[in-house]
Amino acid sequence: MIMCYNDLGDPDGKPELGRPVLGGGKIYPYPRRCRTGRPRSKTDPQTETRSVSFYMPRDEEFSEVKQALFITKTADSGLHALIHSLQTSLIDSNLGFPSFFDIDDLYDQGIAIPKRKNQGLLQRVVKAVSDAKDDLVKFDTPVMFDKEFSSQTLAGVNSYSIKLVKEWPLKSSLDPDVYGPAESAITKELVEQEMKGFMTLDELPYVSKVRQIEGTTLCGSRELFFLTPDCTLKPIAIELTRPQMDEKPQWKQVFTPGLEATGCWLWRFAKAQFLAHDSGYHELVSHWLRTHCATEPYVIATNRQLSAIHPIYKLLHPHLRYTMEINALAKQTLISADGIIETSFSTRSYSMELSSIAYDQQGRFDKKGLPADLINR
Repeated sequence: MIMCYNDLGDPDGKPELGRPVLGGGKIYPYPRRCRTGRPRSKTDPQTETRSVSFYMPRDEEFSEVKQALFITKTADSGLHALIHSLQTSLIDSNLGFPSFFDIDDLYDQGIAIPKRKNQGLLQRVVKAVSDAKDDLVKFDTPVMFDKEFSSQTLAGVNSYSIKLVKEWPLKSSLDPDVYGPAESAITKELVEQEMKGFMTLDELPYVSKVRQIEGTTLCGSRELFFLTPDCTLKPIAIELTRPQMDEKPQWKQVFTPGLEATGCWLWRFAKAQFLAHDSGYHELVSHWLRTHCATEPYVIATNRQLSAIHPIYKLLHPHLRYTMEINALAKQTLISADGIIETSFSTRSYSMELSSIAYDQQGRFDKKGLPADLINR
């Protein structure tokens, strides 16, 4: 039996941890999942209770070798220790990092790790723990050059978001009466200036919701690149947008690479905003939704409809094996209410709802393969 994603929240634990059911309706369409056999919630009968034990088909369970290699529990313990360390290193954990210099200290000086049990678990998660008198966590220093920034946008973990500009000027498809003017603030003159003679020339509905959550903020972001004659990408501009809300007019601003100190810092700020949004899209849509979540119905159908000796089954089995248990573990610690994603990403409690919206708008099977995906973008 296949079910909807009705086990992400925990309304019995805390009312604020209740989450909408994904799948089974027109409001939040979503792929189906395997049933778990867990009882219904007493607070919300439409949802299931969350527990460590749940039904998993024996053919989909981890083998002893796979279980030994899988480090979900180790990573979870290490991440909680790391998050606690980050919080204690800030002036006020509710304000986040006071400045960019405090973020730089993570790479230049490191942060002290509080003495705790299972200290060795953290070493598997972070890059290095120094041998200094006070244990320090140090991260790999990121490359901030625009050339590397552009290269990682194309060759990094999430190249699925890149689309060819097919119309000019850029416009939003959202209702202007609700979200403000649809025209982009990226102008022809600005683009030609950044091209320097080479040539001449949509998450906003949830932005206002996320901005109402205490201690967080969010803007819509758009990055424009130019393909130079030497086949490299050049960043042209980043546009950040806040829709009209709370009787305030729409706000949008374009940031471009600058040479003076103020311009450089504003450009760095804009890149940090863009990368935060891009990493969230990668985890929630490109990785979880398109890779794990959308595969589970095919795992169920393959095991139901094909014999174990069928040639297609033998072809698919190595690629589908263990997917269902990995998904189940993800629902326990990653995508669940108050899980790692909700506590780490700027979209907070609306993270999975945004994933559902992406599935509703982009979940066409005939557009996901090659070359259809590239042509569509």
